[in-house]
Amino acid sequence: MNVELRYLHAFRTVCEAGGLRAAAAVMHRTEQSVSYQLRRLEESLGMPLFERRGGRLQPNAAGLRLLDFCRGMQHDWERLHDEMRDATLAADPLRISAVSGYGRYVVLPLFRDGPLANMPIRLHYPTAEGVLRNVESGDSHLGFVYVRQPHAKLQHIPVDREEIVLIAPASQVPPVLDAASLLNESFITYDESDFVFATWFKQALGIDLPQLSATAHFEELEEVLAWVAAGRGLSIVPAICLLESPPSNDYVVVRKPDAPCLNTIYAVLHRGHTHPSIEPTLLALRVAAADRFQPDDSEATSEGSR
Repeated sequence: MNVELRYLHAFRTVCEAGGLRAAAAVMHRTEQSVSYQLRRLEESLGMPLFERRGGRLQPNAAGLRLLDFCRGMQHDWERLHDEMRDATLAADPLRISAVSGYGRYVVLPLFRDGPLANMPIRLHYPTAEGVLRNVESGDSHLGFVYVRQPHAKLQHIPVDREEIVLIAPASQVPPVLDAASLLNESFITYDESDFVFATWFKQALGIDLPQLSATAHFEELEEVLAWVAAGRGLSIVPAICLLESPPSNDYVVVRKPDAPCLNTIYAVLHRGHTHPSIEPTLLALRVAAADRFQPDDSEATSEGSR
């Protein structure tokens, strides 16, 4: 049994907030996203955790036991954090901020089980604006974003590219790569997906991002893949997340036949700050990028704002 910590966080928030709507507001997520996480948690445990009373979600006996566990785990985590704080501060790990898709599916594997596995890091996934703020303030030594923004204190260095693809439910007829046809489709969006969608429409169809029908919005790409696989709509996602996620026969990838749709990844550094682990990290990312892309497509990049 594998239960993700974020599902436990959603469960505890719903219990303490008294319902999906209140919990979604606290977590800054949609009700659909919170409901999805509760359902996945109940599926993992093999039992219901709530009952509805007077329009409110109340934990049942199993839910109350799990709530006690979550509160105890939080206390143990805070104590462990206090015990480790002095040691981690002394080690001065490389602090990285990266937009979520690239951070989770490209940067993290380098430190988890790749060539940088022994390097101490702190990795955060804020929005693109948050990445810039963190590097500018010195909270992060290194950042990764999809747009070069002029800044007196920050330096943007292109280090990688990312293919973006249209995905559709395997249970439906594959969509036609035509603007008029896609306007009749429903889409699943996610945090900062506007940039990905706009880049894909510009490169694949040569048009600006049209007004699309969005049936659901999530914070993480895992939920997007699950909803597409369930036949709830289409989405446009970084292709790397399909490789890192469990294999699925429930969705299909629709690519432009003549050329991939790509965007550029920029490393963000503060001109006045440095860290000895920055250069090895950038080198490892460039090597990984060279393995994914052939040299002759080096000019096939795009720039925009996420």
